[in-house]
Amino acid sequence: MKAIPVPSQRRLVLLNRLLSDYQEKTITSQKIETLAGFSAALIRRDISLLGVKCGASNGYKVNELKLALEDFFSFSQKESRCCIVGLGRMGQILLDNTELENSPYKLVAGFDSNVNRTEILHSIFPLHPTTMLENVIQQENISYAILTVHKKEAQDMATRLTSCGIRGIVNYTPCILSVPQTVKVENVNFLTALEILNAECNSSA
Repeated sequence: MKAIPVPSQRRLVLLNRLLSDYQEKTITSQKIETLAGFSAALIRRDISLLGVKCGASNGYKVNELKLALEDFFSFSQKESRCCIVGLGRMGQILLDNTELENSPYKLVAGFDSNVNRTEILHSIFPLHPTTMLENVIQQENISYAILTVHKKEAQDMATRLTSCGIRGIVNYTPCILSVPQTVKVENVNFLTALEILNAECNSSA
């Protein structure tokens, strides 16, 4: 199987999410274009990189496509343990988020430099001061971190996270993090997202 470029991987991850609620047995690239906004030609090229083939009119077998996506991305029910670092406004919102329910991703710990927050906030998983971060991450075998600290703390915290075995960071801070090449960062920032949208809209105008 060919290596899949990152833009194609992102589209295929979104396709996998789309298919999770799709009820028909087959789906055409034209239908995917309607539902997801990717061009039919582009999605056919992306899917061909998975080794899945179909006629343009017959469509893809949904189960076969799901299996190919699960195989490539190692999507499975194997549990991946996660933590939230930073329990300010955004971190507290995420404490109550139910989006990870029925997924293989499980929040098992939260951290904050303000000890008072870790004592008064309610959560279904333990909350710890950041002084315990390295020990808890290693003891709980945590792979992914959701970073919501103040921007002044972001890089130092990212460095601590990567030094104790974190494989990936969902970065809700406005900072561009410097991490080892073996660690992946997904930036989630409203201002940056709006700037990208603005650039794309203006470039296509």
